[in-house]
Amino acid sequence: MNKENIKKEIMNKYSNELTSINDLYGDGYNDMSLMFYLINKRYLNWLSNDPNISINEKDILFRRKFYEILKVVGPSMLGCKQQIENRNWLNSPEDCIIDKGIILPDRPVIFAANHGFRDDVLATVLAAKRHGYILFGSLPLFFNTFNGFASSLVGGVLVNRKSKESKKSSIDKSLRVMELGADMIIFPEGGWNKTSEKLVLDLWRGIYTLSCEGKYQVVPISHYVRDMEIVNKNNIIHTVVDDPIEMYNLSEKDALTLLRDTLASWQYKMAEHYGRSTREKEMEGFETSNQKWHHHLEERMKWVERYDSSVERNSELRRKEIVRSEDVFDAIANVQNINVYNFKMVEHAKKLVKTIRENDYQKIY
Repeated sequence: MNKENIKKEIMNKYSNELTSINDLYGDGYNDMSLMFYLINKRYLNWLSNDPNISINEKDILFRRKFYEILKVVGPSMLGCKQQIENRNWLNSPEDCIIDKGIILPDRPVIFAANHGFRDDVLATVLAAKRHGYILFGSLPLFFNTFNGFASSLVGGVLVNRKSKESKKSSIDKSLRVMELGADMIIFPEGGWNKTSEKLVLDLWRGIYTLSCEGKYQVVPISHYVRDMEIVNKNNIIHTVVDDPIEMYNLSEKDALTLLRDTLASWQYKMAEHYGRSTREKEMEGFETSNQKWHHHLEERMKWVERYDSSVERNSELRRKEIVRSEDVFDAIANVQNINVYNFKMVEHAKKLVKTIRENDYQKIY
């Protein structure tokens, strides 16, 4: 097996989908894994921007059968135990009415989940209760890990977030999946939420575009884990599956706001019930909250395989119309005409910008 020849063949065939062969590696690696060469190389055609090449009905039917097996064995594969929540109880603990669950339409839907812990993909697949293709945006993880191989058995739409053409084609590929009768599973935050203050990041517009293209309903799936850096069966994944939303009947802004608020509201309610603690307990061993959160993220990131920081650190949607404090102080910090009247403000702005960047968790991890 001549690896260099294989790499050349890949780049010749997928020059429109890959910016370089490094797109398949991940941080700290200069080659694909043995798993890629032995098994996962067969899924390279999923990279194609042509929906007719990357998606076909035969594959969907096969993976739908595998999903029936996954529903049985999947829960044992989770590092943490999953619990589907009673929405009535979360809204009113005194209300003992059984949550009968949601009613799905006979046509495909888009399952939309929040993103931020090791098993959130599998937990979402299991919570959906129906076979769906995963919109998968981590090529190094997909092609080089067992979790990537497991995802391939469920089915996926691959998108290379380093390539504009690949990102654009992901809508057409997802539409083909749904036109062939399968659901889609999407994490509209675009990457893990590593912030300490936002329950859910701003959502990318792709899920709205897909919903409008085919008049597909969107089903919110909200997960809450008390200690996301800990993986054991005593650390519960609390999950709410909520009623479908007709996003296509709303404006883009209203639709994305509704979906984000729905995901965040359920997270807040679950945190109220399951996340109670004291500041003294949370801060034990740390002098500041920033130290605590940096430690938390370092522990959480240990579970990530084949991480591509160049992609993940820029996965958060940062709307141009939203003015950030860093932008304001950065303008002051870079003033060229320093004089006796403004030098204190400039020095203060530089310190503030440094502090903000040191604690911009989405960009650091």
